[in-house]
Amino acid sequence: MKTISKVLVTGLTALVMMSGHVQAEAISSDSVMQSQYAKYNKSQLIEMVSREDVQNKLVSLGVSGDDAIARINGMTDSEIAQLNNDINEAPAGGIVGTVLTVLAVIAILDLAGVTDVYPFIRPISN
Repeated sequence: MKTISKVLVTGLTALVMMSGHVQAEAISSDSVMQSQYAKYNKSQLIEMVSREDVQNKLVSLGVSGDDAIARINGMTDSEIAQLNNDINEAPAGGIVGTVLTVLAVIAILDLAGVTDVYPFIRPISN
C-alpha cells in the first residue's frame, strides 16, 4: 500500500509540475503607449460628441448622441486615430461637419450592408 501511495504521489507531483508550465514575455513600452493613446483618442471623441452644440446638431440630423457614442465605442483604434487626426487638422468650424460626415458615411455603409452599426438601419440587399 505504501508503495502504491508513493508512486501515485510521485506521479501526481510530476504531472502538476509538467502541466504548470507558464511562459511570460516582456511587454514593450511601444505597445503600452499605443494602447494608452488609443484610449485617449476615444475619450476625446466621446467628450466632443457629448458637448451640447454637437448633440443639438446630431439631433437635428436625426442621430442621437447615444448612437454616436456607441459607434465610437465600436470603432477600431486605427479608425479612431484617423478620425481624431482629421478633426485636429480641420478648421475650427469644421469639427461638427467632420463628425457628421463620418456618421453619414457609417449610415451609408449600413445601408449597403457593409457594416451593422445602427440597429435601426436595414441593409438595402435584404
